[in-house]
Amino acid sequence: MPNIVDYFSLAAVPVQQLRGATPLASATAFVWRRRDRHYLITNWHVVTCRSSETGQTLFDHGGEPDRLRALFRPNPNVIDTISVEIPLRDSHGRPLWLSHPVHRRKADIVAIPIEDSPSGALLRPVNARDQLMANLSVRIGMDCYVLGYPFGDHPPSLPVWKRASLATEPDLARLAQLYYLIDTASRPGMSGGPVILRSYGTHLTTSGPSIATAPGTKFLGVYSGRIHTDDPRDLQLARVWPESLLVEIVDADIRDDGDPN
Repeated sequence: MPNIVDYFSLAAVPVQQLRGATPLASATAFVWRRRDRHYLITNWHVVTCRSSETGQTLFDHGGEPDRLRALFRPNPNVIDTISVEIPLRDSHGRPLWLSHPVHRRKADIVAIPIEDSPSGALLRPVNARDQLMANLSVRIGMDCYVLGYPFGDHPPSLPVWKRASLATEPDLARLAQLYYLIDTASRPGMSGGPVILRSYGTHLTTSGPSIATAPGTKFLGVYSGRIHTDDPRDLQLARVWPESLLVEIVDADIRDDGDPN
């Protein structure tokens, strides 16, 4: 695998929502590893095509996906991809994804259990320990990046790193509306992508500045789209759901009840 391709570029997974043979839309996902199990992480609104706030359908076609088509990469080839279809419902139509045990769809994150190596794909979890610098300091006003696919999965199927800045206090997200805000202009196809902090050379850590030759990366959370308004002076703010919610979803291991209301 060429060293010029960043690990996190390979960790962001393009997905397409399907109902039968009909494509509905496209989005982004990523793999999370917890206690030797793997999960595909994306938004609740991606797996339902419904608003997580109102439960209403997001598209004129009104369709809900029954599976996701995800593009993973084999090892060691970076350019080629493996298409894996991931079912979203069981034979009785019940959701296969996990949602938050308390907040349910109000936390716009789902975790879909997947095989360790679906169709021979190499999974690259964003929380791989050797790829993260856990003690990076996270402060309001810092730059971060949303990794996603605003234009779909066109070759070479690598994500856009969309720069953003932390617009609200990230440590206070759980005390207010569950998410925090970032300032960025993005597109719908990036929904479900990972948000990371990245620094080079001199890293600001919780214990002070640190100099390292390798880049420092910290996973921040799950992106779920801009807050749209009718104001022509739209501030271009978007939601990020913090890592703590994701961990609670996986640890609770509770399947969604399928109620859109």
